[in-house]
Amino acid sequence: MSMEEARCSNGPFPMPCVAGECPDQRCFGVRAMRKLLCLALVLFGVPLAAEERTAILYDVHLIGAKIGEITIVGQQANGQYVARSQFKTTGIVSALKQMHGDVSVNGRVSADDHTPGHYSETINDGRRFTDVKVRFGGSEPRLLSGDPDSSAPPADTSTLRNALDPLTALYLILRDQPQDGLCRFKRDIYDGHRHARLLLGSPRKGKQRVTCSGEYRRLEGYSKSEKKERNIPFTVLYTQDAEAMSATRIDIKTKYGKAILLRR
Repeated sequence: MSMEEARCSNGPFPMPCVAGECPDQRCFGVRAMRKLLCLALVLFGVPLAAEERTAILYDVHLIGAKIGEITIVGQQANGQYVARSQFKTTGIVSALKQMHGDVSVNGRVSADDHTPGHYSETINDGRRFTDVKVRFGGSEPRLLSGDPDSSAPPADTSTLRNALDPLTALYLILRDQPQDGLCRFKRDIYDGHRHARLLLGSPRKGKQRVTCSGEYRRLEGYSKSEKKERNIPFTVLYTQDAEAMSATRIDIKTKYGKAILLRR
């Protein structure tokens, strides 16, 4: 398995691209967990006053089996935000292949407009180790260090001054929030090599719940194999919890079936 095929930053929601007609459970789970890493954010950095805090645990299911857990925590206060994501494999996938990852970001907040400063991801899949760091701000984002591991030319960053990193985008989507703020997301995403666009809209309201339909569009910096799944659809279910709406379920359509993230 190449890092290009497995790397999570192929997009926040994409499922694995497995060679062969009948992928085994081990490879499917390993690749999926790497790509699902960018769904998560866990608190890190300097202490902040608890003005807004998100703490979530998702169970990850593929082909009807639980393959891992993603912890999500983010916090913002005093014009700053910090976020971090960690994941681990569980069950049969963990027995066959132990994986872990750590992704983090910090940045500024102004009138709920989030501007990332520094983004980093560290992933160990048992075979290879990656450590990528990206700086945002200024005229355009810039890869500071690390190997994005892609055979494709990098995306043109000259038009990405207002782009978000994958974690900030997902923090804004998955955090608890009021109903009037749901299903209103459209931003460019940059991970140090690839440029994508993440959209979430088309609200469907029910009793104490709202379902939003989204799409992850791969634009630049992707290999030919990655472009075979250029547009990746997904849905996010928000349910009423106390005074806010919580993202309790994410469904991702894959060529192997549905992948599901369930919030505990």
